[in-house]
Amino acid sequence: MSNTLTAEVCSALSIIPGINVIITIGNTLRADDGVGPYIGLSLTSSDRVKIVNADYTPENVIEQVISLHPAKIIFIDAADFQGAPGEARVIDQEHIPDASLSTHAVPLKVVYHLLLHDTGAMAVMVGIQPQSVDHKEELSGEVKATADEIIKYINRDKV
Repeated sequence: MSNTLTAEVCSALSIIPGINVIITIGNTLRADDGVGPYIGLSLTSSDRVKIVNADYTPENVIEQVISLHPAKIIFIDAADFQGAPGEARVIDQEHIPDASLSTHAVPLKVVYHLLLHDTGAMAVMVGIQPQSVDHKEELSGEVKATADEIIKYINRDKV
């Protein structure tokens, strides 16, 4: 386990038997809100792990994810839960906000529940506390370090 990822986050990111879909969400033009796409672009799909980069419109990947018949869906997005910059947490489905840091046309909570209902898959959301969502194209050091730990953790689990 990494120094920055808790046991709960590692468990959420763990790959299970069957198809695991990792949906990365965020806007790369809004600093740390781009953490999801940064992670998604650093992972590669395999027989068991499918990477779906939803950018800032997760509603646009609903049909694609359903067609993969996933056993587990992992959402990764920036989330303001008042933690320390770069802190990663599992966000319970009750606490997924109706609005997001990104400009999602359909709230992420709605996308989460649609996919949960339509696939019957296990679904988890991992949020990473941003330091900044200013208009710029780079991650803060703390958020990038956490993202790199997540990438390392997921890649070690893809067999």
